[in-house]
Amino acid sequence: MKPAIAAARGRRSLPTLALGLLLGAWSSLLYAADPLPVPQGRVVLTVTGKIAVTNADNKAEFDMEMLSALPQHEFNTRTPWADQKQHFRGVLLSDLLQRVEAEGSQLRIMALNEYHHDVNMKTVKELPLLLTTHLDGKPMKIRDKGPVWLMLPLSDNPQLDTKRFHELLVWQLKSLDVR
Repeated sequence: MKPAIAAARGRRSLPTLALGLLLGAWSSLLYAADPLPVPQGRVVLTVTGKIAVTNADNKAEFDMEMLSALPQHEFNTRTPWADQKQHFRGVLLSDLLQRVEAEGSQLRIMALNEYHHDVNMKTVKELPLLLTTHLDGKPMKIRDKGPVWLMLPLSDNPQLDTKRFHELLVWQLKSLDVR
């Protein structure tokens, strides 16, 4: 091959390579986050605010099936509202926030009755906060503090069994706002 032809091919391949790298970077950004499916059932939890993964207008909505598809955790614990230990099963709050790629410093936890509590995201990441969807093996209903109740394993961690942490245990949870 003549040197002039080889040089011309090298010049053409450089822009092609640059274009390929640019398109590859753009598509990896576009598809970096796993898409969140649209809920098929009744929405039981909505996440808003500083999140990267959504399935509705700037929010992530979850039905029970979607929450059940996330890694499940469970524990037995006493609470200030029951005489004996109960069995709690659901999704770790930290797992759900990771799923929607939450990037805030504060989290507002809101109940159906508009009760809310603000908590530092560092605290959320350090504690085993469970978005309980099943109590004693049964799906939670609104009349039983459901369909989602934020819970901590108080019996295994007596240092968490204080008023400060009880305020985090919001029942009839409806939304999380990442700030």
